[in-house]
Amino acid sequence: MTAFGGTLRLRIEQFAPALADPGTNLGRIARAQADAAADGVHLVVTPELSVTGYDVRDAVHSLAVVESPHPFPALADGPDVVVGAIERDAAFVPYNGMLHLRGGTVLHRHRKVYLPTYGMFDEARWFGAGQHVRAYDAGGGWRVGLLVCEDLWHPGLAWLLATHGANLLVVQSAAAGRGSWDGGVNGGRFASWDAWEHLARAAAIAYGVYVVLANRVGVEGPLCFAGGSMIVGPDGAVIARADDLAEDRITVDLTIDAVAAARRPYAHARDDDPHLMARELARVLADR
Repeated sequence: MTAFGGTLRLRIEQFAPALADPGTNLGRIARAQADAAADGVHLVVTPELSVTGYDVRDAVHSLAVVESPHPFPALADGPDVVVGAIERDAAFVPYNGMLHLRGGTVLHRHRKVYLPTYGMFDEARWFGAGQHVRAYDAGGGWRVGLLVCEDLWHPGLAWLLATHGANLLVVQSAAAGRGSWDGGVNGGRFASWDAWEHLARAAAIAYGVYVVLANRVGVEGPLCFAGGSMIVGPDGAVIARADDLAEDRITVDLTIDAVAAARRPYAHARDDDPHLMARELARVLADR
């Protein structure tokens, strides 16, 4: 429950949240915090909507918690934890939210910006869209950026976070498994995971950042979730991966030194010119 140091022990807790049952899920996350504390873990990351389950539909309003600094007292003990929850603002709009809690207090919140409305997804029907993407300090030289699922498919958001100084991108997802098993060519994984890995590794390599992707498992109605949570190093190497079908946890020690080492051969983040981007975006918008 303190600021991080130069070495950050991070754990992804990959599990299948119970649909529309926050009490059960909060109990599960609290137990994961206790286990993590015993293992010297500083930060536990859970999947998208880990407090409520994903396919909430009309229950979105009854499951929404009022935005507050201390939304989940049950998670006040133990290491920092990143949870996915439905938050309601003052105008009663529910958001697909991602909260970094330290001692039960919100250190930072991110609201999912891009709400998928293709295939089996219809999130824009239930949630408001977030309007901000900002990095924040977590101590020990760690500057963190949060993204939720579809947000990672829009590289401009990762770029914004890197431009804002992030060296650790934490992504929650409820990614469904698509495509047939590949017969073991790539480890017998869902075909859809290839794209996710490319996105995570590209962001890591381009900006010299860790990318932590916490996905869920299980089935809800027509949705079969793909597991496969991963941690990618700032050099773009996948350094840990969870099971594709079963609940799992992966734990890795991240270091600021590794970030520094990954940025020595390249200068992409240093050479980015956000002023140029702002000018050109203004021109593009004016031409629309």
